[in-house]
Amino acid sequence: MTKDEQIESLQEQVKTLLEVNKNLEQAYEAKIAGANGRIILVGPTCSGKTYLRNRLEDKGFECDVSYTSREKRPGEIDKRHYHFIGKKQFETLIAGDFFYEWVEYNGNYYGTGQREWDELPLFIMETDGVKHIKEEDRRNCFVIYLDTPEHERVTRMRVEREWDYDTIRKRIETDKAKFDNFTDYDMKITDAYF
Repeated sequence: MTKDEQIESLQEQVKTLLEVNKNLEQAYEAKIAGANGRIILVGPTCSGKTYLRNRLEDKGFECDVSYTSREKRPGEIDKRHYHFIGKKQFETLIAGDFFYEWVEYNGNYYGTGQREWDELPLFIMETDGVKHIKEEDRRNCFVIYLDTPEHERVTRMRVEREWDYDTIRKRIETDKAKFDNFTDYDMKITDAYF
């Protein structure tokens, strides 16, 4: 990469960071003003959704804790990372209209409770979850798509999650299928180190 290309790349990164900060500040001001807006973070595996959620929580946002039927990973805490419930219990809750939205992803269920949707401003969702947002609710949502480069996500999967190459390959394929035509977002972040 030439020096001019490096400078141009840095300028683009600064522009992205300024845009992210501006939008986060606007969202924060809307929250303080009592607006019924929601911020929804969406992105493939290891794209930085949890990192951005933590930054927003540091600014005073309370994040939804989604429900899932999958097993806990090492280090995950029930009711902090997810509400971990069994598949049968999840299906019972589906039948009882407990969820605002729910999806099946990689053989497991994930969902947002109706109460959480009504009361909280910050969510992490799958692309299919975003598709289930009612039109009248979508107008009050700001969807941030974290489109972190694949090579960075692969590194995170290997280092942070300690996944083997076959697991990583399958997850990358699944994510490509999910995100290839995803366009329902208000802001796209492509910088891995936002």
